Amino acid sequence: DTPQQIDLFFSYGLSFRHFSHLKFLSIYRFCSLNLLERLMNEILYLPHLTYLKIIRYIIKYTEIYDIGIIGLIERLSKLTYCCFDITNDNDGFYQTSSIVSTSLNSLSLPYLECNLNQLISLIKNIFNLYSLQIRISDYVINSSIPSIKFLSIKKLNINFLGSLNIMKNLLQTMPNLEELRIELQSNYINGYEWESIIESNLLYLMKFQFKMSISISNQNNTEEEFDEILNSFRSEFWIIKHQWFVQCNWNPIKSSSSSTVHVYTLPYAFKNFFFMGNSRLKSTYPDNNYQWSFDCIHNLYYNYLSSQNLPLFRMDLRNIRHLDITIPFDNSFWLIVSTLNRLHSLNIVSYNDMNSVDIQSNLEILFEHSPNLHSLKYFSWFVQIEFVEKIKHLSIRRLGLQGPHMIYNHEQCLELCHSFMGQQCEVLSINVQQRTDIINLINNMKNLRALIVKCSKMTLTEEENQDLIQWLQQNLPTTCSISNSTDCNNNIRIWIR
Repeated sequence: DTPQQIDLFFSYGLSFRHFSHLKFLSIYRFCSLNLLERLMNEILYLPHLTYLKIIRYIIKYTEIYDIGIIGLIERLSKLTYCCFDITNDNDGFYQTSSIVSTSLNSLSLPYLECNLNQLISLIKNIFNLYSLQIRISDYVINSSIPSIKFLSIKKLNINFLGSLNIMKNLLQTMPNLEELRIELQSNYINGYEWESIIESNLLYLMKFQFKMSISISNQNNTEEEFDEILNSFRSEFWIIKHQWFVQCNWNPIKSSSSSTVHVYTLPYAFKNFFFMGNSRLKSTYPDNNYQWSFDCIHNLYYNYLSSQNLPLFRMDLRNIRHLDITIPFDNSFWLIVSTLNRLHSLNIVSYNDMNSVDIQSNLEILFEHSPNLHSLKYFSWFVQIEFVEKIKHLSIRRLGLQGPHMIYNHEQCLELCHSFMGQQCEVLSINVQQRTDIINLINNMKNLRALIVKCSKMTLTEEENQDLIQWLQQNLPTTCSISNSTDCNNNIRIWIR
């Protein structure tokens, strides 16, 4: 929302060299490769740094920076914790040198997709690495077992895409693991296989959390099929020795040729949770009605399907920060969500051509339960605009109105400006018909501090983008900073100071 805030920091003649004794540094949401390059150089002025976290917003992949930024780690001799959201261009053919560090004990690279050999090359010289978060993509079926052992690693958090052989080889390199959290994107491993893997390779494992899914034919979509899935997690190893319990949920409505069954450990250990209305729940816990903790779930994605008189099951989701929900929805939603007091952002998706009265009615129900809501985004494949002017919620400060057919004309922009939400809104993303509408929004929305906008009549060429930016610079106060957004939608970002 403030894309040039870091530039403003440097414009005052400040430098990280003025903070040479700094130990903790977190940098969030910047949108420039040039700025990333400068930050990499500035960080070298912080010899006492022990904690470093760099989370960008949207920067298109450039290997020089994405992979080169890893070299920072070994130049910071006191660094113990490091988190980078570096990524790669999905082809997997990049080279990265080995990090050499004796101080680093926690490394988090959640979006750097690498194969097993690349991972080994990356961390083999981090001699005291204790905790690792990484994303593995490696489908090699017949690979040899690596000879290296990472004896210092005790905690592993991994998002895994690949073959079972690679996963086994990876775990064999970390025989001292005490905590393992794994999200399997393309594999399903039953309880018998997991038991064999753990008993053979992970003798010190005390905490095991997983999430995975399996697709089954709707011809086999029966209670017995799901019992068979869960029975593999009911052995003495699971229930008595470790007391690791497993739950699965599935949708019994046969709307396609197959159904997806989600299988995960309890308590649920991941931030994201996808739930289809009318889903069935079943677990290996002796009392299937026991209310397990789902407090780790911060992001709920809820898709409603019309009821077919199926049994409804209760959950206790009370820590939701972000909700993505299709409308309309019914009262079964409240059987899994006990409170929305902590809800910060709400995304509404409409696949039906609902009228504005019905949309507003659904929103008011959610608003009544969401006293701390800050952000509202609405997405629809249909043209539905007028309901926004009727919204009233005292805490909402951010509006997202960029559905594919939601384009505001001159009159609608003025109506939005003078509405309750228009006067309260601080951050707005919107599609408008004319570039003069941008001026009207900025001049009439008194609390607006950031505008992400796309002009529908503009052909998305670089020349026309620059032409619009120049026109805005000529017609807006100098307190407005204007730049192209780095996302794929060719939005323009305006920071209003």
